[in-house]
Parts: sequence; C-alpha cells; structure tokens
Amino acid sequence: MDLRALRYFLAVVDHRGVGRGAAALYVSQPSLSQTIRQLESELGVPLLDRSGPFAVPTVAGREFAGMARRVLGEADRARERVRQVSDLMVGRVVVATASTLSVYPLTPIVAALRRRHPGLEVHVVDGGTGTRVMEIISKNVAEMGVVDLPVDDPKWGVRALPPEEVVLASSNREMIQPVARSDLQFHDIGVPTTDADRLTELGALLSDAAVSARIRTAHRQLLWEVVTSGVASAAIGRFSAERILPNSGLRPLDPPMWRTPALVWRRGILSPAGEALRAAADVLDGGVDE
Repeated sequence: MDLRALRYFLAVVDHRGVGRGAAALYVSQPSLSQTIRQLESELGVPLLDRSGPFAVPTVAGREFAGMARRVLGEADRARERVRQVSDLMVGRVVVATASTLSVYPLTPIVAALRRRHPGLEVHVVDGGTGTRVMEIISKNVAEMGVVDLPVDDPKWGVRALPPEEVVLASSNREMIQPVARSDLQFHDIGVPTTDADRLTELGALLSDAAVSARIRTAHRQLLWEVVTSGVASAAIGRFSAERILPNSGLRPLDPPMWRTPALVWRRGILSPAGEALRAAADVLDGGVDE
C-alpha cells in the first residue's frame, strides 16, 4: 500500500465516481480503476459499491477513507517538517565538550549559529575528556564534539579552530609574570579532574599538577569560584579566563602552552543543523557573521 493509492481512492470518494476522480487527478480511468482494485485485493474487502450509476464507498470504504485522510495528513506534515529541517527553519544539533572548551570556542560558535538560524536548537552535553567526547558521538548521543587536537583517526571529520593560550589564573591581578610549568605545584593549584586527559599537552600538565593539587573537583564552576576567592589558582585558556574570571590575574606559562581546539564529527553523516554549526565556526577565523 502506498500513498498514491490512498490519494486515488479518496479522489473517487470525494468526486463521487471513478470517472470524475480520474479527471480530477489527470489520470486515465482504467489506471485509476486498476489501482483501486489492487488496493481492495490487498485489504481483502471491497471499498467501492459499483452496483449503481456511481461508485460509492462501502461501509468498509467509508471507514478506510477516514484512516486514509489521517495517514495522508501525517505524511504531508512529515514532508513539511523535513523541508523545514532542510531549510534550517527548525532542527537540533547536540554537541559534546568539556566545560572549559564550551566557553571558548563553543560559545561564540553557538551564538553565531543562533543569530543565523534562530529556529535551531543547540544541546550541549558534558563529555569531560576528548576520548569520552568521541565515545559519546560514536554512540549517537551527540552529533558533533569539541576536543583538543591532535585527532589522527581518519574516520573523524575535523575542523581546526584558532588556538588559545593556556595561562595560570589567580585572584591577584598584579601577578602577571610568567610561571614555569615545573613550578605549578607551588601555586596552590586547583585541578578539574575531568580535564586530566594525558593524550593532550594540557591534560598531561594537569595530571602532573594533580599530584600536589590543593583542590581536585569535577565541578569546574566550584574551581572558578575558589579562584575568584583567592583559595587556589587554575590553568585555563586565556579567552575562557577573560570571560569566566574577568577580575583575575592571568600569567602565561614558561615555556608557553597553547591548546588547539577542533570541531569533530563522524565523516559523512552531518545533519543540516550540524553543517550549519560547522559553517558558524567561520566566525572565529574572522568570517562575517550575519
């Protein structure tokens, strides 16, 4: 049973006859009659009473006509919804990332996406480490993710984003001189445990610092609060720190450290909303936002 057969049957019902129905559909009467008979054969009951001058629906035909209208109505609504998704009028993209990467680079990308396509929804889930983010995408919980480079597996689509300098943030705004990486243990450092991914340079640094860390927490908001209150310092990207900790002193590391974030996704299966999010990342490269 296909939608065309349902439309043909309803044309006969609405126009009170096979001939009039065929004329309304711009098809031949034999073709329409054959389609209706095939439909009756499939259902196992007669749908039309052909004993009079006009073919009229039987009791089963009247019941079937109501169901056919509902099915066609749902099909039309589904078709319109798909068109809206394709045109980015509606839709949703789920992105997995660590909280630190949600400030930079994800926040400006999401802002650009929403300005361009206000009908789209963006859901952000906390993935913690880069490895965990990719697991979440592989399980279809999220469509895209934000991780630190490198990503060497060819099955992943990768869109590198501008790098961000890693600094040591503290409540002392006067302290701006560089800090040797080997001296982090002497700065009452706090560590977000979910970022301690040794596959990245920053993750390895945080893992080493965690040995002597004064505060270890999976709740990054708590870490930012204790930095503001002067209880601890924290290694964080400069752009992120300027937004999360605007009144803090930011000290570069010696030697300098940079993290290079990237959007990642499984190749070949981005939705229209996912493609739009990838395009919105151009705003970080100086692209003109709408």
